[in-house]
Amino acid sequence: MDHADRFLRLSLSEPDLAASHVLAAYHLTPSEGQDFLTTVAQFAAESGRGTQVPLGNDSPLDVVAYEANPASGLVKLAFPLTLFDFGIESCKASVSAFLNLLVGNTQGMGEIAAVKLHDFHLPEGFVKAFDGPATTIASHWQHLGRDETASGMIVGAILKPKLGLGPAGLADAAYRFWLGGDLVENDQPQGHQSFAPLPETLTHMAEALMRAQDESGSGKIFSMNITCDDPAEMDMRAELALAAFAKTPESLAFHVDAYLAGPMALTHARRTLPGFLSAHRAGHAAITSQRSNRGYSAFVLMKLNRLMGASGIHTGTMGFGRMEGDEADRPIACMIAQNVAQGPYFEQNWHGMKRSAAIVSGGINALRLPSFLQNLGHSNFILAAGGGAFGHIDGPTAGALSLRQAEACWLQRADPIAFAAEHPEFARAFLSFEADADIIHPGWRAALSPA
Repeated sequence: MDHADRFLRLSLSEPDLAASHVLAAYHLTPSEGQDFLTTVAQFAAESGRGTQVPLGNDSPLDVVAYEANPASGLVKLAFPLTLFDFGIESCKASVSAFLNLLVGNTQGMGEIAAVKLHDFHLPEGFVKAFDGPATTIASHWQHLGRDETASGMIVGAILKPKLGLGPAGLADAAYRFWLGGDLVENDQPQGHQSFAPLPETLTHMAEALMRAQDESGSGKIFSMNITCDDPAEMDMRAELALAAFAKTPESLAFHVDAYLAGPMALTHARRTLPGFLSAHRAGHAAITSQRSNRGYSAFVLMKLNRLMGASGIHTGTMGFGRMEGDEADRPIACMIAQNVAQGPYFEQNWHGMKRSAAIVSGGINALRLPSFLQNLGHSNFILAAGGGAFGHIDGPTAGALSLRQAEACWLQRADPIAFAAEHPEFARAFLSFEADADIIHPGWRAALSPA
């Protein structure tokens, strides 16, 4: 390694670096027999312009390690802004190029047994070089007839079963949920399949939404999956949806499987489509899992999605549903929905970039929801229930109402058992999800049994 010490600059100050560098925090474990600090220097060099052969003296383009703790494995690198790629005409920053530098070839270094990116900090000028969201959850609240500042949970559902239903069946399932809820979202595999051709499905779905709006007297929302390998195909699907929902365009939103399809897909959708855009995270746990010691964390993925322009971001359930996570994941929801938020290692100022809403999905039902809300501290997000709505013993309309009542129970800080006695859909959720009821509310059977 050429001048390894030039890449290890532990005397540098983080505040001094923050204005002109991207800062990144990793947990790093050297391979067996490797010295920690030497490995850190090699890691920093490989992250920037260093190689295994001499390149001359120090350079302002060097990536340097300014913190390295052998006991904890915490390593912080500073990347000069001049290393990053910008659009020739747009002058926009690139998440693909960003990831290339922060989690590129270094992931395969033989000297390293494990290295994972847990947080990063961007200075103001770099934040403003990204698109950010075009619109916020306030546009949904407005369509639903609510106050646009802090109007609570949007009761949504992901269609389950997600595959096998034809156009009429999908639309009927959506209609029955919409009678009690607000938003229906395609699940990630839903697209243009032989049993549910997209043009026909969209026609049925638009008709069902209009009928639900007329019968309920309130707005409804359909979030359509447009994930594809080909941007031209994405455009075609979006155009079909815009035509089908021409009578109620404010009811239409789009979502992209942002991890699987990558930064290009989400960025293309952000720059070409109107309205609310969601980033689904299907597949992300392949690298972000808490059990994985490489790649980057779920926190990093969520932060990148806000930069790319997702109005809503699937964040999981923080351990209150069935997906991996725990209560400590709360900073994810704060980071995407606030202008200044504290991450695991850095405070990030978004400098006025529009906020993203958390989309909560993965095993939440009316019984689990109050504890989730207690941990989060607010209900200004989109709930995308699946079985939590369609698994209700009385069907999806009652399932949607039970979720809405669960939010009301928490907002009132009411006792759930006493609240259930006066709210039948919430009460029937105890029968629908008996295993959860036994764990969360032992003794519920006697309290809610008919006299």
